[in-house]
Amino acid sequence: MSATEETKPVVDIPFAEALQELTGWEMLGIGKRYGQEFNDLGPLKVLMGTIWSYENRTAKTEWSHVERMTLSQLEGYFAQPDPDPESDQGEGSAS
Repeated sequence: MSATEETKPVVDIPFAEALQELTGWEMLGIGKRYGQEFNDLGPLKVLMGTIWSYENRTAKTEWSHVERMTLSQLEGYFAQPDPDPESDQGEGSAS
C-alpha cells in the first residue's frame, strides 16, 4: 500500500468510543505491557493497547503484531469520528 492510499478502518467506531469500551482487565494488561499505570501512558501506547485489545477479542493476538503496524495503519484502524454529529439524517432534526 502506498502512503497516499487510504486505509479502510478495521473497527467501525471512532477511537474515543473504542477507548471507552475497554474493560478493566484490558487496561491492566496494557499498563502491564508498558510497565506503567494505564492513565500514565502516552497517546501512542494507548492507541496500540486499544488496538491490541480489539484484536485480542476475536483471536489471541501477540503484542508484536500491533507493534509492527505502521503509524498509518494504527491511525486508520478505527473509523474517523463524524465531524458534525448533527449531520445524521433523521437524528436531531425537527419534524
